[in-house]
Amino acid sequence: MAEQGQKTPQETTHPSYPQKNDSKGVWFVAEHKEGKLEKSSLILAGEALSVATKLGEETAVILIGNQVKDLAEQFGSYGIDKAFVIEDKLLEKYTAELYIAALEQAVKSNKPSVILFATTPVGNDLAPRLAARLKVGLVARYTEIEVDKEKNLTVRRPIHGGKAQATVAPLRKPLIGTIDPQLLTMQKASVAKKTQVVELKTKLDPSNTKTRFLDYLKADPCAVCVSEAEIVVGVGKGLASADNLKAIEELARILGASIGGSRRATDEHWIVDERRIGLTGKTIAPRLYLICGISGAFHHTLSIKGSQLMVAINTDKSAPIAKLADLVIVGDMHKVIPELTKQLREVMKPTT
Repeated sequence: MAEQGQKTPQETTHPSYPQKNDSKGVWFVAEHKEGKLEKSSLILAGEALSVATKLGEETAVILIGNQVKDLAEQFGSYGIDKAFVIEDKLLEKYTAELYIAALEQAVKSNKPSVILFATTPVGNDLAPRLAARLKVGLVARYTEIEVDKEKNLTVRRPIHGGKAQATVAPLRKPLIGTIDPQLLTMQKASVAKKTQVVELKTKLDPSNTKTRFLDYLKADPCAVCVSEAEIVVGVGKGLASADNLKAIEELARILGASIGGSRRATDEHWIVDERRIGLTGKTIAPRLYLICGISGAFHHTLSIKGSQLMVAINTDKSAPIAKLADLVIVGDMHKVIPELTKQLREVMKPTT
């Protein structure tokens, strides 16, 4: 029990968010590059609509940049009510200090109850900065937001390498959360809306920035994180030895693919732990997942269901992975992979 005159945690106040809970609206921050929305932004729109429906509040997307207003209309088919647009030449390229300054001003002026980010490099950079600026809590990499009859928020997030779920009950709004878009599916609203565009004016001081944008460096596809790659080649027990990885690397380079693997592949140190796919590693949703010598244990298959096309190479036609894959090549991966690489090279030869 608190002593007389002493505030309990629930009574702690902050000038931006007073004890009176008047925050409304579910916001999400959209990312874009070279004039196009990132896929994660459209996926996040569906999550924002789901949370807003539970709360009975409106949805809003935040677009920060230079000449980004035209992107707002794409969110109508996802049921988004408003698009708050912050345009400034200073925001043309991503700079954390300027982006967070613009976002902070927008949030303090409108007081949304929930602000969502995707677990992308930009989202993971902005979310904790915003939480620190507002002096509110951050729930990172959550999996579900529940809303009770009193509109209180309960959040679930994985712990112990995904083996258990923790329930977090924030004491006050706004709730700032990040979610892995690989856990979600792109869902358009049953009824499209005409998204209202609201242009926000912010005051930005470029002298406060400690960093500046130089250029985008295109990553080697083989080095891209498996959770972000468009094409993934996965290896498992069937690889047998790290010496056999060379053939996989050749194929991956031709496909422009990232290499990942099962827990067995990382436990044997054939690939690094950061490339593990499964409950204790990464969740993936590539356009193509080529599965080489992986039997298909539950902790692996649960994390690959978002893949658009799965092709498995396995000697056992009855392996669990065969039930999930779209196409199964029954054979020894050490014979199939070199032949596949050879044929792809022939197909991809420039014609004269």
